[in-house]
Amino acid sequence: MKNHIIADMFEKMAAVLEFKGEMPFKVNAYRKASRVIGDLQVDIEQIWRQGRLEDIPGIGSGLAKKIDEFLRTGRMTKYEEVMADVPPGLIELLEIQNLGPKTLALAHEKLQVNNLEDLKRVLADGSLARLPGMGAKKAENIIKGIELYERAKGRISLGIAVPLVEEIITQLQERTSVKRISPAGSLRRMRETVGDIDILVETEKGAEIIAEFVHLPQVTRVLAAGDTKGSIIVEGEIQVDLRAVRPESYGSALQYFTGSKAHNIHLREIAKKRGLKISEYGIFCGKKQLGGSKEEEIYENLDLVWIPPEIREDRGEIERAAEHNLPNLVSLEDIAGDLHVHSNYSDASISIEEIARKAKE
Repeated sequence: MKNHIIADMFEKMAAVLEFKGEMPFKVNAYRKASRVIGDLQVDIEQIWRQGRLEDIPGIGSGLAKKIDEFLRTGRMTKYEEVMADVPPGLIELLEIQNLGPKTLALAHEKLQVNNLEDLKRVLADGSLARLPGMGAKKAENIIKGIELYERAKGRISLGIAVPLVEEIITQLQERTSVKRISPAGSLRRMRETVGDIDILVETEKGAEIIAEFVHLPQVTRVLAAGDTKGSIIVEGEIQVDLRAVRPESYGSALQYFTGSKAHNIHLREIAKKRGLKISEYGIFCGKKQLGGSKEEEIYENLDLVWIPPEIREDRGEIERAAEHNLPNLVSLEDIAGDLHVHSNYSDASISIEEIARKAKE
């Protein structure tokens, strides 16, 4: 799906236009379009083919034409025009939390900040904090934003990764005779951001599955295509790895490649004390395989209850599993609603101060 690509383009346009001092209603129109498209539960290409782009809330004829151009040609003229006269280093800085377009525009104008190194320099020498309306606290928050940005660089949000993986898995299920198939890694642990995406498939015909995998329509580059592993780059420069695993080892491989590293090390230490060995191929006592077809078998052989992937971080979950006392995770059924309000910072008409005053009443 190209939903996240178009949403990202509109969000960048909004940020750059705000940086340039464009009228708020134009900025808000792109920002709202980005949010709406990013939240769509269906493929925007499907809506486009049906001629219903303007049925999407907040998408008028002007935005619909831009989306149409991108889906037809792979380019968006207005996007290229907006980005053309802004240094690439400045566009990168717009992704940093706590550094809004207005603050960046001020730093660019007064301190000649054009890239990340410039920003770090004016933070280090205190000149950014001395600008009107700034101060030490705001500068400190920007430093934290840089730290978060650098940690997450090269990673993608869960909201982009999950639909992408679901699409790939569906395509493989339609094109091949796969049995069990699942995402692994940090995506299966539902981390907020993920790096490379890992998928495991149970099969005795790995080469055939991987041949289909590397020829999926969204592939832009093939990195590897062997009998047991394939690696591709898909739209947006995202790497996806597929591992083909035999049935008797599928569960242990899923546990192994899901991680986290600290969780797996702790499990191996427990196994070693019992004279056992855990690997991606199974759990063994000497040369005898005790389990591996199902993930639960790894934990059962260590006298642990199965641990949900979301809490496999070695933060006490293994000890709780040994006591058969794991916490219940929040499920979709537990969520009663999502209460929030918008201010004129985005697409509403009242200020944050007015909202706060009303809340105090």
